[in-house]
Amino acid sequence: MSRNANHRPLPIIVDGISNEKEARGWLELQSAEVRAVTAVVDGGKLVQRPLIEKGAFVDETAVLIGGMIIKKGCYVGPYAIVRLDEKMKPEPLILGEDSNLQDCAVVHSNTTQIGRRVIVAHQSIVHGAEIKDGVTIYIQAVVDGGGTVVEEGCFLHQGSYVGKGIQMPRGRYVAPGQKILTQKEADQLPPVPTELLTIRENVLADNRAHVMRHFEVNQLL
Repeated sequence: MSRNANHRPLPIIVDGISNEKEARGWLELQSAEVRAVTAVVDGGKLVQRPLIEKGAFVDETAVLIGGMIIKKGCYVGPYAIVRLDEKMKPEPLILGEDSNLQDCAVVHSNTTQIGRRVIVAHQSIVHGAEIKDGVTIYIQAVVDGGGTVVEEGCFLHQGSYVGKGIQMPRGRYVAPGQKILTQKEADQLPPVPTELLTIRENVLADNRAHVMRHFEVNQLL
């Protein structure tokens, strides 16, 4: 578990637990992911902390609060925030392999999944939605919560918005500034333009390079 001052624990409440023995018994029955981010402290209180896998890079200014696993190959940029103080279940948020949260991106509320090779670009917000593999949430785009799911391969362009409860079909494109407020609007979206798929791959490659450069610099210092 991380000891960075910006990586902060949060308590979790489990009904029926009143002492350390009960807390440890409950924890033993949980998934490996839950056990990896959860500790028993202070006579039976349960807290969850961020876990950063080897091979992931998190900038020292990024703020990580609560139970999450940052998988290998991820890049979390300066002043990005992952704040999980509204998450109701003990399962941690998992930021999948080779994903990136860029400068000032915000992940909040009860978000529990951001898939592999996902881009959450500068100043974008994910507020409790489920984000599948290969999604691009471009600069200042917003995905609201309340049951929203963004399926694999979608591309939300700059300044766009996807509202509460929307089920974004796989591989759909939201244009710059466009607002998707109904399921009908989501179902009528076009596929992602080919040229944006190239841009996406370039961004992923750049962020993989950022991870390697930071590790190389740290070895020199």
